[in-house]
Amino acid sequence: MMVLAVVFVLVAFAAGFWIAAPLKGSSRWLAPALTVGLVLVVSGAYMIGGRPDLPGLPHEQAAEQRRNTDPSSLSLAEQIESLRDRTREDDTDAEAWALLGRQLARAEREQEAIEAFQRSLRIDPVARTFSDIGQTLINLNEGEVTPESVRAFEEAMNRDPDLPEPYFFLGLAAYQAGDRAVAADFWTSVLERLPADSAFRPVIARQAVDLLSRPDVNTQAVAEQADTETEPQARIAQMVARLETRLAADPDDISGWLVLLRVRRTLGDEAAARDALGAARDTFETGSGEGALLDMAAALMGLNEEDPS
Repeated sequence: MMVLAVVFVLVAFAAGFWIAAPLKGSSRWLAPALTVGLVLVVSGAYMIGGRPDLPGLPHEQAAEQRRNTDPSSLSLAEQIESLRDRTREDDTDAEAWALLGRQLARAEREQEAIEAFQRSLRIDPVARTFSDIGQTLINLNEGEVTPESVRAFEEAMNRDPDLPEPYFFLGLAAYQAGDRAVAADFWTSVLERLPADSAFRPVIARQAVDLLSRPDVNTQAVAEQADTETEPQARIAQMVARLETRLAADPDDISGWLVLLRVRRTLGDEAAARDALGAARDTFETGSGEGALLDMAAALMGLNEEDPS
């Protein structure tokens, strides 16, 4: 710290001399006086507030402290630095790079996270890291499943078919592209693969139900109907009738059943919603992925209770 103090004084001296240089011609003693004054003021401020008596903490000592501290007690920033310590000690540690990427992603430092994941993949291309980089790319693109994300998830799924996240996000990519059938195939497939007590199962089922039950609005049809004198309730009734006709012709459309349930429940027609739920359950096998979606829909829409009537 004393070296730093000396450097500080020299910098202050140079700055004072430079400021006072234009005044040399006007007074013999004015420039030196200003220089000395600035040096004393700046140096005094440092000695008062700079705490030159405090020793610095070398990087090695800080790293050692982090190594000897329970990781769960470290802040996110400290955990990131601890993982950087590991990569400095061994830059071929693929696990350390992958863990660093996950913590950087948690800190919303997506670009740095992607770089860390890429370092890990160059050393050991495992499925989990491909999935991690795919999810980070989605966060970086504000929820859009980009082609780069799709390639990462496909690679992850090929390397480990039991990993659940790629199925969900590939389904989300299909949904965002407007293909509900493909999205439903991905989601029902992963629900069938996951054990009943998996923590991923309700999370995937809940999000799939929320998306697949949203009415697929035909904007052109809505615009055409807006020019008619048809009342809103009548237009909704027509939509429901068309949906029921479609389901009669194609009962395997799980998204159609979920939309029908949601619309019926939103309209407050609980009896009709229960009837639709019963018909949908009769269509799909017990234990199927579609059945898991129907169970989640019934729970979310309050259709599991006995009909009070």
